[in-house]
Order: sequence, then C-alpha cells, then structure tokens
Amino acid sequence: DLQIKLISKIDQALIRIKDKTFGFCAETAEPIGIKRLMARPVAHLCIAAQEKHEKKEEKVYAED
Repeated sequence: DLQIKLISKIDQALIRIKDKTFGFCAETAEPIGIKRLMARPVAHLCIAAQEKHEKKEEKVYAED
C-alpha cells in the first residue's frame, strides 16, 4: 500500500514538472525550499502550508 501511494506521489510530481508547477507550493504558490525538495522530492506544499495542514489534522483527531 505504501509503495502504491509513493508511486502515485511520484506520478503527481512528474505532472507538476511537466506543467512547470514543480517546486511551488500548491496552496500558496510560493517556492518550496530546495532543502525540502532534496529531502522530499514529491513535496507539493511548502513547510508553512504543510505545518498548517498537519495542525488541522491534529485538531480533527483531537476532536474524535
């Protein structure tokens, strides 16, 4: 299951490369830092947007 998810994320990254949106945050359109892309080449969110997304998830789980 993890391999299927990773392949899907790689495919999505390849699409972003093709349409020239790779390296830019999907939420803010700001550049994703090179260090983040080197650590996680399939990243589609900048660190700030990713942290915001994770906090929302934590809040949802805390409410359950």
